Amino acid sequence: MKTSYTSAVLALLVVIAFLTSPALSQQNLSWIDPLDFSHSIHAQGFDGIGDNRLPPEAEGKIRDAVWNLSRHSAGLEIHFTTDASEIHARMIPTSSRLEMPHMSATGVSGLDLYVLAEDGNWQWVRGNYSFRDTVSYTFKVNPAPSAGRRYRLYLPLYNGVDQLKLGVPASSNLSVLPRGVGSLPIVVYGTSIAQGACASRPGMAWPAIMGRLLGREVINLGFSGNGRLEPEVLEFIHQIPASVYILDCLPNLVPANWTEEDVKARLKTAVLSLKEVHPDTPVVLVEHAGYSDAFTDRERELAVRQVNRWSQDIYTQLLGAGVEEIYYLSKEDIGLSMDATVDGTHPTDWGMQQYADAYAQLLEDIID
Repeated sequence: MKTSYTSAVLALLVVIAFLTSPALSQQNLSWIDPLDFSHSIHAQGFDGIGDNRLPPEAEGKIRDAVWNLSRHSAGLEIHFTTDASEIHARMIPTSSRLEMPHMSATGVSGLDLYVLAEDGNWQWVRGNYSFRDTVSYTFKVNPAPSAGRRYRLYLPLYNGVDQLKLGVPASSNLSVLPRGVGSLPIVVYGTSIAQGACASRPGMAWPAIMGRLLGREVINLGFSGNGRLEPEVLEFIHQIPASVYILDCLPNLVPANWTEEDVKARLKTAVLSLKEVHPDTPVVLVEHAGYSDAFTDRERELAVRQVNRWSQDIYTQLLGAGVEEIYYLSKEDIGLSMDATVDGTHPTDWGMQQYADAYAQLLEDIID
């Protein structure tokens, strides 16, 4: 009798596990591919380039390292509306490296969802996730909305995207929203920090936070270890009309590898080339925010002081030459705290917030 009872309980548990399994629960979902819709990728500077950040013609014109990093989807967003209480997303990452020693899989290869609340603020939506050959997320909204809400899905910071699909219950509606034609975007040309290292999830990279703070689209052209103010990259940035251009490349131009002459020449050329094409658009020069281990590594501290002094010299020269609509964000303005990095260099979420707050404070007085 006891054996029969135990067998019945085990059988019931198997049935329950089967009925609640993700595979079965997704059988009644309606799936869409956002790329099937025109202009479905937001915060992107070029049309028709999939889930990438630079157009195909950049290949061969820019260094291979930059081209490969441009295949990462950092900063890209998909906006949609749905009345569903459960939203599914799945994609195949283009690289098998889902995480890094100093950065979690949710930041490197994860997705991140926000919903627009009634007060006009974006609220984070927690998701249950699985990282395998396919990265999959399930986001639940409780209670179920009585009408459609607007969402924004951030794509991975340090991986590429293949076969991205969004799914909702077949009884629900989901509409992908095209990129608008309103305010011009903010364009950021930077380093690994701008790309998103080491945010815990894509929505916590400082360009993403800044975009929510200012209510602006932000195009993220951060290239890890390769933000070097290169004319070949700037040639493509020139093609993107912007409300402001941010040049935050000094962490990749430190004196250990670059001379004063080289750094100053690159800074000056970058600003003047942007001004030649977009004379009325503001340009922001940004200092190196510093290393949080400066007290115990004076060599690194000196490198930051030197490269920032070179930047200040060029900014002063440009102002003296009558170049208009150029602005400056200093190390002190950013105010990166000692404990706000993962490894002394790359910010945590807290550090990313400090970056974003400093930028937002400056840009509020610059952009229309």
